[in-house]
Amino acid sequence: MSTGFDATALTGFSAAEAYDAHRPSYIKPAVDDLLTQLRVSGVPRAKILDLAAGTGKFTELLAVRDERYQILAVEPHQQMLAKLKEKRLRGVEVREGDAVFATPEALASIARTLRPAGKLGLIWNIEDYNQARDYPTKTRWESDLRTINWKYTTDTSPRYKDVAWAAAFEGQSVFSPIEEKIFEVKVWLEKEALWQRLGTLSNIANLSDGEKDDLRDDFDEVLEDAVDVERNGKGEIAVHYIVHTAWATKI
Repeated sequence: MSTGFDATALTGFSAAEAYDAHRPSYIKPAVDDLLTQLRVSGVPRAKILDLAAGTGKFTELLAVRDERYQILAVEPHQQMLAKLKEKRLRGVEVREGDAVFATPEALASIARTLRPAGKLGLIWNIEDYNQARDYPTKTRWESDLRTINWKYTTDTSPRYKDVAWAAAFEGQSVFSPIEEKIFEVKVWLEKEALWQRLGTLSNIANLSDGEKDDLRDDFDEVLEDAVDVERNGKGEIAVHYIVHTAWATKI
């Protein structure tokens, strides 16, 4: 089955172990609110289709809830799929399959899987350094790191920071207008943990060894030169990101 992803993006996600280890989970307030908007919070054994499940960051949170959801998790990438299967999550069936959202055709396909008035929900963790070019970052150093991140974004795979996903909902007739909510988060990371987290982005993971060396030099320079890096008593760095949730109803 077609994945719908650029080949280089799939290569970038090949290090599923690193992705699972260094990408964040989703904060409880955002998950609880999204499930309420989707009208499955408190609904025993509700059926949920988890598209682009990855290594199961969101799937894990669904699987441990008291509702004991019946979950079908779909993921196109082989290594991530294997990692997800290893977890043997309660109530979760795992399948390989398409997982593309950013087209009207994809929305029509998703709508066909839903009951009348069924709900589509979306959720992202997006660090300030992985945002759109005009996003107002909380600090200058995160803006500088974002500029470097964009410098190394050269493949054509659709990404959140391209701000193209919302256009798929314009002019389509299968879902209601999209509704959205933003949750702002600040976490504390050691410098090396931040470097590892940056490296889980597909465009970064795709770089050659030489390019990664150059990126590391740029990364170190940003943090060394920045005057607005906030550190706690352990020397950890304050890193800002958002959890973006969105939902729509099948018409």
